[in-house]
Amino acid sequence: MIADALGRLRSRHGGSMVTTATRLIDIPCRYGMHLMIALRLPLDQVGAFYIVFGTMSLASGLGRLGVDRALTREMARALAHGDVATARAALKRATLIVLALSLALSALTAAAAWPIAALVMHKPAMTPLFLLGALTIVPLNLSSVVAGALAGLHRVTESQIVYTWLWPGMFCIAAFFLPLDVHLALLAVGFGMTMAMLIGGMLLFRHLPAAPAQGGAAAPAHGPLLTTGLSLFSMELVQLLISAAPPFVIGALSSTDAVGLYAIAWRVVLVIYMFVSGVASMVSPRFARLYMLGDHAGLRREASRAIGFALALAILPILLVTLEPARILKLFGAHFAPAASTLRILLVGQLAATLTTTTPELLGMTGYARSLLRINALAFVTLIAGLVCFVPGLGADGAAIATAATMLVNAIGGTIVAQRQLGFVPLGALYASLTGRRTLTA
Repeated sequence: MIADALGRLRSRHGGSMVTTATRLIDIPCRYGMHLMIALRLPLDQVGAFYIVFGTMSLASGLGRLGVDRALTREMARALAHGDVATARAALKRATLIVLALSLALSALTAAAAWPIAALVMHKPAMTPLFLLGALTIVPLNLSSVVAGALAGLHRVTESQIVYTWLWPGMFCIAAFFLPLDVHLALLAVGFGMTMAMLIGGMLLFRHLPAAPAQGGAAAPAHGPLLTTGLSLFSMELVQLLISAAPPFVIGALSSTDAVGLYAIAWRVVLVIYMFVSGVASMVSPRFARLYMLGDHAGLRREASRAIGFALALAILPILLVTLEPARILKLFGAHFAPAASTLRILLVGQLAATLTTTTPELLGMTGYARSLLRINALAFVTLIAGLVCFVPGLGADGAAIATAATMLVNAIGGTIVAQRQLGFVPLGALYASLTGRRTLTA
């Protein structure tokens, strides 16, 4: 009986547990990176690093426009019908689109380095930092295409390796041997992203199905990668803005010291996001496949299972951050303790995002990307208006209020649309599943 129960658990959750265990490597890698930066750089250089890092993250997002996410959906759908030719064609088109966009964005960002540093940030000494940041756009975006393709092949563990912790791990290796300052830190970021691109490419080459024989084969169907990507990118754009806009606005209106305080508080909150985003990425191709097959009941079960798994992973980090924010911040250095109030405010927004885990991915993978676009447009307006209103008077706490409000708008909007269009939301499906089991047991 015990063996049968263990077998059922393995068949249902074995892949999830492997992916999660792999994702846990993100903690020593990604947070090793942030810890190195916080401990080895002066506070003003910490702020300068995160201003450039956030700006380059946003610029790189504009260089792929969600094409990597659209590629995941296109390949998962094609392979659900055994159409290898379409999957391979989608990969080729995605790579060319992202490469062209990324090269253009890299050149544009390099050209704008001095105007941004001198005229917007009023810190002309940051010009070389923005130039270094521009070098990271191409390798980061090509590694994202590779990760999106691996997810479409249902190689979720390898996809998460490339998406999340591989380049921070490479950063830590490089930084360990460097006399770290803000310039070398950005060079180490570029090195890590380049290595992630190369290693991810080798993983993709290993798992990509062989091309079918040409004789008599029908031409592969071409899905609208860029159009679909733009709709899906609206979700990613808001996430990028949530990470990039507050440090940029604080840096423009205040000091780089204040940016450093906010940035570290945000990185602590991202411990929770790390768990829930890992689950969301894991189930995205499953949502696409089940929707393509018309299995609505299976879609509901998968959503219920995913959010239950995410909540189980996130509850302990949420409790720790809620109860001991100052002590956790002091792990990065005693001078980060004043950011405790900022951390508490950010936690409110992250809690809302955790309770709606996988809802945006569910909508995006089931053909409701336009609804996501409207939700994210409202979230964008909320974020920008909040930053303009609250940062001048409240600094880092004001940025945290704007960020938390944006996350609440996303959570509420996604819940309303999912209930209206699909007839359920993941949290509701989980509740129905649990109460149904209790009824059967009674």
